[in-house]
Amino acid sequence: MTYSMKGFSLFAGSIAFLSTLACAATINVDMGKEYQRISGFGAASAWAGSITDKNAAFLWDSTSGAGLTLHRIRIAPDGSTSETSIAKKASEYGVKVWAAPWTSKYTVNYDGDKKHLDFNHAQDWANTILKFTQDMRKAGVNLYAISSQNEPDGTGDNHYEPDELARWVGDYLGPTLDTTGIKIIGTEAINWYGFPNYKKAFFNNPAALKYTDIFGTHEYGGDPAAYPEIHEAGKEFWETEVYDLGSNKEDVGMGSALRVANMIHDALTISNMNAWHFWWIYSCSEPSCGNGALWPQGQGNPDNVEPTKRLWVMGNYSRFARPGARRIDATKKPERDVKVTAYRDSLKTKIAVVILNSKNEEFKADFDFGSTKIGSFKPYVTDDNNNLKEGSEVKVDGSKCSYSAPARSATTVEFILWQEPKVEPPKDSTESIAFGRLSVPQKRQSTYKVFSPIGAFIGEFQAEHIDELRNAMTSAGLSRGVYMVKLGNAKTQRMVLR
Repeated sequence: MTYSMKGFSLFAGSIAFLSTLACAATINVDMGKEYQRISGFGAASAWAGSITDKNAAFLWDSTSGAGLTLHRIRIAPDGSTSETSIAKKASEYGVKVWAAPWTSKYTVNYDGDKKHLDFNHAQDWANTILKFTQDMRKAGVNLYAISSQNEPDGTGDNHYEPDELARWVGDYLGPTLDTTGIKIIGTEAINWYGFPNYKKAFFNNPAALKYTDIFGTHEYGGDPAAYPEIHEAGKEFWETEVYDLGSNKEDVGMGSALRVANMIHDALTISNMNAWHFWWIYSCSEPSCGNGALWPQGQGNPDNVEPTKRLWVMGNYSRFARPGARRIDATKKPERDVKVTAYRDSLKTKIAVVILNSKNEEFKADFDFGSTKIGSFKPYVTDDNNNLKEGSEVKVDGSKCSYSAPARSATTVEFILWQEPKVEPPKDSTESIAFGRLSVPQKRQSTYKVFSPIGAFIGEFQAEHIDELRNAMTSAGLSRGVYMVKLGNAKTQRMVLR
C-alpha cells in the first residue's frame, strides 16, 4: 500500500508537471486602447570624435542594425562639440540629433562646490548656444532639440536650483531659440528623486512651461513614476540617460541586456515615456564604467569589436516601434519573469509585441487580438546566440495565434494586420460583373464562385446577373457582409451582400 501510494503521488506529480509545461499564457492585445506616441530610442557619444561606417550601421541601420532613431551629443563650455562628424553620419540615417550642455563658460561659485550660471551673462550663454545650432546646421546637421542643462542637480560646475533652471529657460534660452524650430528639453535631472522638483518649478513658471517641449530625466536612482500632467500640457516625457546599474562587472551578454530591457519596459509602461536613451555608445577606460556602454568595456578599440547585447535588445524596440508609433494595450506581465509591451505603427498596418523572457525556459504565449484580424507574423529574437534574428513568417487566419519565446531572450513578434484584397475594376464588360448601381450582365445563366474576404471558398451559384446572385446567396443562408466573387476568367471582385 505504501509503495502504491508513493507511485500514485509520483505519477500525479508528473502529470501536474507535464500539464504545467503544456500550458500557455494568454497575451491580450487591444489595438483600440492607445497610450503614448513613440518618439524614439537612442544613446550618446559624448566626448567621442568619430565613428566607423560599420559601427554607424550597427547603431542606426533599421535593417541590419538596431535602428536607433535618436542621438545625443555634448556641447562643450565654449559652445563647440567634438562630435560633429558623428552627428552628421547619424543625420544621414534619418536619426534625430539633439544636444546637451555639460557646463557653461559663464559660471560663478557662490554655493560651496556648486557652480551656477552667472545670470549677468545668461544672454551671452543663450547666444553661444544659438551659434552652436547655426554652426551645426552649416555642417549639415539640423538639430532636433537642445537640452537646457545636463544634470542640473549635480554638485559640480553645472548646478541650477529648480527655480534658476526655469528662469534660464523661460527668460533666455526659450526666447533665443524661439524662431529656430528647435525643440527645448527643459529638464534633465540626475534621477527620479530630483526630477519632481524641477518639473514643479517649470509648471509654476508660465514662460518656462511655454518654451519647454520635452521634460527629461535620467534614471540614476529612484523608481519610475507617472506624471500625466506632462502629456496633458501637450509636452513629451523622455528618459535621456542611464546605463546598467545592476553590476559594474562587464557583462556583454543577456544578463545585462535583460536588465536594460526591463528598464525600458518600466519607463514606457509606468511613466508612459515617449523616448528612452542609453548612456554611452563607446566605453570609457575606468573600471567603474562596466556595463556603461553599448560596446564592451576593456576589450580594445570599439572599431574592432562587436557591440554588446545591450544594443541589440534596444533594437527589439527601436527597429519596430518607430517614431510616430503608439504603444497599445497588452498584458504586461503574463507570467513571472516575463514582461510584454505592444505598439502599432503610424499607418495602423502592423503591431509589434516585445516579449522579455527572463526565465531559463521558453515562454509559450497564446495571443488574442480581439476584433483585430491578423494576416501573418514573424519573430525577431535576441538571445545568447542571436542578434535580432529574423524567423520564418507564419500565416494567421483570424485574431488568435501562438508563439514560444526562447529562454532568456528579448523577442519582437511583428504582426501584419489582415488587409482586404484590392479590387480592380473589370476590363471585359462581357465577361465580368458590374458592381455599380446598374448591372447589365449577359442574359444567360453563369457560374459564380464565391469566397470569404480572406480567400476561403464558400460555394458556386448559378445566376443570370449580380442581383440574382445576391438573392441566391441570401437564400442559401449567407449573412450580410463582404464577399469575393469570381466569374469565368474575369478577375476576382469584391461584393457587398446587404
